[in-house]
Amino acid sequence: MSFGESAAIYNQARQSYSTAVMDKVADILAAAQKQAILDIGCGTGIATRQLTACGFRPVGIDVDPDMIDEARRLGQAGAYHVMGADRLDFADAAFGGATAFGAFHWFSDDASVRNIRRVLMPGAAFVVVNKNDAGDFREAIVDIVDRHVALSHARPKAEYQPAGTLAAGGFHAVREDRIQTMESLSIDQAVAHARSMRLWEEVPTSLHAAIEADLRDYVERHLDASGMLPRPLVVTIVSGCR
Repeated sequence: MSFGESAAIYNQARQSYSTAVMDKVADILAAAQKQAILDIGCGTGIATRQLTACGFRPVGIDVDPDMIDEARRLGQAGAYHVMGADRLDFADAAFGGATAFGAFHWFSDDASVRNIRRVLMPGAAFVVVNKNDAGDFREAIVDIVDRHVALSHARPKAEYQPAGTLAAGGFHAVREDRIQTMESLSIDQAVAHARSMRLWEEVPTSLHAAIEADLRDYVERHLDASGMLPRPLVVTIVSGCR
């Protein structure tokens, strides 16, 4: 599975996590400061690099080779591997913690959760972070694209309940924190965000220009006084211990 047109566009379109979010993640993972951290579904390494900046030693994995190539090209973090969560090629209890930033809904199946738990040291934390739109930005993209293409994967998180999944998978002390934050996107960034989404793979090349024009029209009508599109978010941070 890959996302949108290219890893480079994904990295351009997706913004890093706020200081408040990373501070909360670092606090949960504090006991693992001297151990390796497994960042699962790392994409182009956006959060992996942030974990490095927080003083951790992350190892990033993703099933998409293009994403891993881009992460390696950008550097500034630890090792990267092409690997899925259901087939973790690591020894038992190899990591002092694990993270999944904006990706757990793709591998929240039983086999993957068992594997994640297996590679964690006893007591180690698994932290799942998701950006959730508090406004209508994402739904607007889905609606615009859906006017042109009958989408089959428009809402991959419709049945997504990470806290329940962790508890059912044997993690204890499961908790959920919420942090409100705001992103600001230029017109080009907003369009690139749509092109970086999984749903864009369903869009025929012949429809790209028409859909991008509709996206630009939507964004232009919602710009703030600074000429940027405000994107209010509620970031959920779900964690549980091995």
